Amino acid sequence: TTHGFSESATRFLSQGKMPAYLGGLPGAALAMYHCARPENRHKIKGRLISGLIACVVGGTTEPLEFLFLFVAPVLYVIHALLTGLGFTVMSVLGVTIGNTDGNIIDFVVFGILHGLSTKWYMVPVVAAIWFVVYYIIFRFAITRFNLKTPGRDSEVASSIEKAVAGAPGKSGYNVPAILEALGGADNIVSLDNCITRLRLSVKDMSLVNVQALKDNRAIGVVQLNQHNLQVVIGPQVQSVKDEMAGLMHTVQA
Repeated sequence: TTHGFSESATRFLSQGKMPAYLGGLPGAALAMYHCARPENRHKIKGRLISGLIACVVGGTTEPLEFLFLFVAPVLYVIHALLTGLGFTVMSVLGVTIGNTDGNIIDFVVFGILHGLSTKWYMVPVVAAIWFVVYYIIFRFAITRFNLKTPGRDSEVASSIEKAVAGAPGKSGYNVPAILEALGGADNIVSLDNCITRLRLSVKDMSLVNVQALKDNRAIGVVQLNQHNLQVVIGPQVQSVKDEMAGLMHTVQA
């Protein structure tokens, strides 16, 4: 065991995020799954699972947060408040887990492996409570106010996906359809990515079909200005970007 971590030094580190990251957001994901139309659940399952993996294993919450941020900002406010409350509760309980990511790796490496002095055993208890609280709040809000979270729309996949030839590649995404939704290879000036997003510059933003991008499993689309946008994909973004770059090279050759 170790007594090297100071409670005051770690008050705003990993343990404060863990109730929301390991419990709350998974509860929100389950609520969104249960609130989706039965015929659409299989379509959103992969998106939710990939978001859960990014959140729980990587400590990257964007893939899940973008599923409700734009359609229900009030849910994001509640999520932010509950995340802050998680910091307070863990501090009051004296949990002292170092590092900054708040994921399952931090929990094991900086919590369990450092012995009982970190009070790691309180994390599953608080996370379970957060799971239930998030699930109840999200399910009530989605059904009560008819929020259009993934799978709630009666419409099936966009016609653009049907019109574009090509099957999902190694990334699991229909990259030709995504490229078409971005206005085609000729509309893209630059293509890059971060850990969860495609970062693009385009010639004509009016050619970008946001709904078609979402129909092809994009979690969200952020239009920064008239020529720059970001497409939130999730942890598979590098594979999507590589496939798209290869496809663009083929088209433009």
